[in-house]
Amino acid sequence: MLHFKKSQSVGLKELIATLVVSGILLIIGVTVFSKVRGTIDQDDMTADANATILNVETTTYDSFELATVALIVLAAAVIIGILIRAFGA
Repeated sequence: MLHFKKSQSVGLKELIATLVVSGILLIIGVTVFSKVRGTIDQDDMTADANATILNVETTTYDSFELATVALIVLAAAVIIGILIRAFGA
C-alpha cells in the first residue's frame, strides 16, 4: 500500500478539482457557443461569409475536443509526478 505525503495528497486534490472545474467549463463553453451560434442570421450574408463562419465554428468545436485531451495529459502528468515522489525515483 502506498502512503502519500501531505504534498502528494494536495497535488491529487488539486488535480481532481481542476478536472471537475475544467470539465464543467468546457460543457458551459460548448453550450454557450452553440446557443450564440444558433442566433446568427446568415440569410443576408455572402457565400464567403458563410464559409468563414462555418470554418470558425468547425475550428472552435475542434478546439473544445482538443481541450479534453489536454485534461487527460494533465491528469497523467500529475499522476506520474506523484508516483515518482512516492517511490523516490
